[in-house]
Amino acid sequence: MVQAVLEPRQRALQLNWEKTINRNNILRMDGGIKMSKGMILKLEPYLSQKIWGWEKWVLSCHEDGKSTIKEGIYKGKELSEILGCGNNFPILNKIIKAEDTLSVQVHPNDDYAKRVENSNGKTECWYILEAKEGATLVSGIKKGLNKEKLRQIIKEGKLEEYLERIYIKSGDFIYIPAGTVHAIEAGVKLIEVQQNSNITYRLHDWGRGREVHIEKSLDVIDYEGKNKGGRIADFVKLETPYFKVEKVIVKSNYIDIVNENFHSYTVISGEGVIEANKKQMNLKEEETIYISKGTEYNLKGNMRLLKSSL
Repeated sequence: MVQAVLEPRQRALQLNWEKTINRNNILRMDGGIKMSKGMILKLEPYLSQKIWGWEKWVLSCHEDGKSTIKEGIYKGKELSEILGCGNNFPILNKIIKAEDTLSVQVHPNDDYAKRVENSNGKTECWYILEAKEGATLVSGIKKGLNKEKLRQIIKEGKLEEYLERIYIKSGDFIYIPAGTVHAIEAGVKLIEVQQNSNITYRLHDWGRGREVHIEKSLDVIDYEGKNKGGRIADFVKLETPYFKVEKVIVKSNYIDIVNENFHSYTVISGEGVIEANKKQMNLKEEETIYISKGTEYNLKGNMRLLKSSL
């Protein structure tokens, strides 16, 4: 398990968000929607088509694409409206399908993103759902580089020679902290859990003509690998300053209670149900649910899920 301590600024943001959710889980002020602490919502993703494939934003309150409620009395409403949090939700979860290779890119940390973009930084992680035979990902750059050396390499058109690639298969888990150069390559489908941010700096885009952000990228790259990104062997749980991610295997029953501000699950494989408050909701592959604080629940069936929380 990888674990880190909350930075003061990030903890302050989390506390502000907690106050919003705690208040709004009791009563929405605009529109008078009654809320309970036993709330389970199945989410409809926001679909974002890309030149290389697609993204489904399965848990999102981000202004660029918001999840809605799939069924029940709140059907069709945005999750952010139900929670009363606006765009201010701490994480953003996606399912990403890469039919072609994504750009070689990097994301800033909180300090840089706040100063330059007035946004959150972006640390993320990937659970591999599908990978073609021999599939690879870019995760990092060769050792011994610095800002000036990498700038010259890019000018000479040799960046591809200095990328670190790793072979992947279904079930692998990859941690991509802010500052890590990375790219999802063709033939891969994955679940991504990330900070609530849409800031991406492209270093290289394989000749597709989209804008690149060389100087900003060079500013934020973790040249020495201090943030320790890469594959996590035998993944069970990851704890970062921004979110927790856990693989949950249900063979018959899995009982839990939301002591944090929420739990969210995306079904990796299989199917089953979730029971809470004498109600039952069916779950199948790639569906995502949100469970509010204070809810005791029981997952039943035969399925694997990815759980995210704070």
